[in-house]
Order: sequence, then C-alpha cells, then structure tokens
Amino acid sequence: MAKPSIYAVARGRACGLFTSWQECEKQIKGYPGARYKGFADVAAALAWLNGETNAATGAPQGSARRAPSAPAAPRPRPPRESCAAAAATVPADYTIYTDGSCLKNPGGPGGWAIVACDERTGTLTEKSGGHPETTNNRMELTAAIEALAFAPAGTRVALYTDSQYLKNGLTKWLAGWKRRGWKKADGTPVLNRDLWEQLDALTHTHVISYHWVKGHRGNPRNERCDTLARGEAMKFCR
Repeated sequence: MAKPSIYAVARGRACGLFTSWQECEKQIKGYPGARYKGFADVAAALAWLNGETNAATGAPQGSARRAPSAPAAPRPRPPRESCAAAAATVPADYTIYTDGSCLKNPGGPGGWAIVACDERTGTLTEKSGGHPETTNNRMELTAAIEALAFAPAGTRVALYTDSQYLKNGLTKWLAGWKRRGWKKADGTPVLNRDLWEQLDALTHTHVISYHWVKGHRGNPRNERCDTLARGEAMKFCR
C-alpha cells in the first residue's frame, strides 16, 4: 500500500488535514479517543472528514494508540471544528470575502456582497443583491450563504468577514443553539434562525476556515464588498 501523503484528524488537539505524519502525530499522540486516517490525496481525505461512507480510497483508520495503518470502527460526522482546521492547514480552493449592509438598521433597505477568488485559476467573481426591508445581520448571513453556495461542494474555503456576529455564530454559538432547540443561553429564541439553518447545512458541504477582518481599514476586497453591498441597498432608495 502506498504511503499516505495527507492525514485527516477527526478528533484530536487540532482537527483537519495535515501534510505529514509528524504534524498529525502531534494532534493525536496521548489524546484520548483520537481519530485519524491517512490518504493518498486531498479529495479522499475531505470525503472521509465530511463523513462520507464511501471514502474507501484512503489508508485504514487509526487511533492515537496504534500505528497509522491499524483499522478502527467507522466514526460519526466530524464536528464543525474539523472543517475549520482542515482549511487552515491546506491551501484554500476559494478565498471569499463577504459583507452585509443596512442603511437604516433594523428595517431599512440592505444589501449583501461577495468577492470570491478561485485560487486555482486566479479568477475573481463578484456577486451581490439586496432587500427593501431587512437588518444588517440578515445581510451578513445572506452574504455567507451566497459565498458557500458559490463554492462547489467539497472545496476548501477561506471565508473572510468583518462581522463578529457571523464569525462567532459559526465558530462558537451554533452548536449550543442547536443543542438547546434553537434557543440562546438565556432561553430566548435565536434570531434569524431561517438563515442560520441554511448556513449550517452549507458548512457541512465544505472545509472552511473563518477569518475576521476589521471593516473600513483599507482591505481592498473587504472595501469592495462594502461598496457593492451599499450599492445594492441604495437601489431601494431611488
């Protein structure tokens, strides 16, 4: 059997894809219940990491107490953190900036925008849209939904936003909301649940790293998203 060229860690100190056994071993050695697997290519590793039952092209699955080729039982769908770590350790297929805008928040006209770069070809794509009566947070979520809908399923996405609401929701709050039946820690209903549910479904079809950028600080793609989103909102003021 060919030596694996990439390792997927579903449970360890850091989860995701690693390009050497040494890096993989750091995440699993001594970690209780660690789960990992070696693969010959990134596509197969991503399929396994995303819970595909037909990802049979990789090396046998192992645990922290066995050699990389030792077999183990199948695992459930990996946690959200697996996807974030995987995209952080392997170059992204798409780098996508997102932004949302609302001219009178809440209830005023708003817009959303994405600027997506296909890192394999260098192609830049811009998409934008708006709504006559919305909120800034809904436009931020809509932009992220459009970003992940744009990137083909199974690709690695570096997602950039200047919204702490969006980033924290995806990386810190979402799992708890779902566990509590879409209630916040204080028992009140989660706002914008319809959009969060769409976004949650899309995150499971990609390997994503999440990045926060400070808005209006000269980042060209962030500024471009802002311009496009505001332009869409302004269309409802004419």
